[in-house]
Amino acid sequence: MSTSFHPQTDGASERGIRSVGQILRTMVRPDQKDWCIKIPLTEFAINSNISSSTGFAPFELNYGYIPSLSNGIKPQDSAHPGVRQFAERAINNLQIAHDAIIESRVVQTYQANRLRRRVDPYAIGDKVYLSTENLNLPKGRAKKLLPKYIGPYKIIASKPEASRYTIELPKELKQRRIYPTFHESKLKPFYKNDDRIFPRREVHMYYDFGDAEENEYLVDSILTHRWVNTNTIEFLIQWNLGDTTWEPYSECKDLEALDRYLELQGLASDDWRNLSRANARETQTTQRSSSRKSYRLPSETSGK
Repeated sequence: MSTSFHPQTDGASERGIRSVGQILRTMVRPDQKDWCIKIPLTEFAINSNISSSTGFAPFELNYGYIPSLSNGIKPQDSAHPGVRQFAERAINNLQIAHDAIIESRVVQTYQANRLRRRVDPYAIGDKVYLSTENLNLPKGRAKKLLPKYIGPYKIIASKPEASRYTIELPKELKQRRIYPTFHESKLKPFYKNDDRIFPRREVHMYYDFGDAEENEYLVDSILTHRWVNTNTIEFLIQWNLGDTTWEPYSECKDLEALDRYLELQGLASDDWRNLSRANARETQTTQRSSSRKSYRLPSETSGK
């Protein structure tokens, strides 16, 4: 099994997908409306291609032979010299192209492996930093200011032969549905601070991921309203988790709860300007009685 964002692990599939894109890109019209009728020819070309790994084409492995669209291109002694020369040149071009493809694959493999370095395998229990390059981090934050690595996190499963490691992610990343297995290129070793050389340099503050995006808060109902000034109104929102907050009209105008609240007040859905205007004393009393974290003193209750 491969890891995310490391297509080199499954190079055969990635190369096949790339070949399909290259073939279709050269055949489709500029409006790209005829791509579906080009699929059978693309499939035929791919299944007729001889793999450098197996030495056989998929057609040959499945059916025992390679069907050809150019059965007539064969040099015959009875053919005209020009026709025979054309057929020989066509066959020779196919062989040269096939050899060029194999040569390019060998060169690409050499260049890819030339700059690779051997990384010492991590053991279970080691701590590593995790790259944030492909992580689903909180939105609305400048990408250039995000940390390059976060952690350290402990390794709980190790497969060095496949360069694949599983780390113990915090609950903040688990809530974002991040798969805990990563390629070794996305990890960086953690070195414990030496207090003798750098005293009090151990970092205990970890990155704040914020709330997961799927943790949405739903509105149960609107309890009451208040006028901040002549043209500004706020509504007391009852959330599904039990909290209550004052929100301006701009944040509540699309809520179904607002339509229900206006209907209870005997107003139309867009007639919020005709809501009753309470004075400051009534507004403060409503806010105290509706807030979950405020408490009424005995003297206040006994005076009413």
